Amino acid sequence: MTALAMLSILAAVVLPAYDVLDRVSLHRSADLAAGHLIRARLGALARGEKVRVSLDPNGRLLFLDVAGRRLSSVDLGGQGLLALDSVRIRPSSIRYNARGQGSPGSLYLYRGHRGVRVVSNFVGRVRRQLFHF
Repeated sequence: MTALAMLSILAAVVLPAYDVLDRVSLHRSADLAAGHLIRARLGALARGEKVRVSLDPNGRLLFLDVAGRRLSSVDLGGQGLLALDSVRIRPSSIRYNARGQGSPGSLYLYRGHRGVRVVSNFVGRVRRQLFHF
């Protein structure tokens, strides 16, 4: 009986902590993604040419120039305990032109039963939306 009581107390402490880890990993990855989308927009302005943001098969964000050469990349997935379940981009890439205007698109980050949508609109502004499913 004592062992059962100890297990229930342990479960009451550990389960909420796991839920907090889900939220922390999502918010951290969403902040990172939003920052890099803003960086891509500013890079397009600074370079005076289009910059395209897409995903590689491993879930890394790729930043490509007009010729398709990689400018940089970033891993949004995290490592170990804070790893994301999946990362998607809709449509298949987000583009910014030399004036900083963007093609509307969204980056979806999933962890457990939560997700974050990082939205880039046609003006190039970036915002986040948290959702549950």
